[in-house]
Amino acid sequence: MERIPILISRGIRAGLIGSNLWTVDNSGWIYEARLTNSDQAQYHAYPVRPAEAIAEPVYRRFDQWAQAHGDVADKQAAQNCAALYGL
Repeated sequence: MERIPILISRGIRAGLIGSNLWTVDNSGWIYEARLTNSDQAQYHAYPVRPAEAIAEPVYRRFDQWAQAHGDVADKQAAQNCAALYGL
């Protein structure tokens, strides 16, 4: 549970915000979060499967950000994501 704020912050810093918020875990998994209670800023998130169309554009955007602005952990997460999703 303690990594949730870190993942949300990573997604925001990477600009992975649209109608939903996406983020990439250190393990490489992409998570999509949807705001379910705006009054309490509660999100419901689930992992994005490798076959889902959204995976590649989220990865590409995250990788660009990680290479330009991310720290070592962000860059490693991008590498892990590429390997996990076959990108």
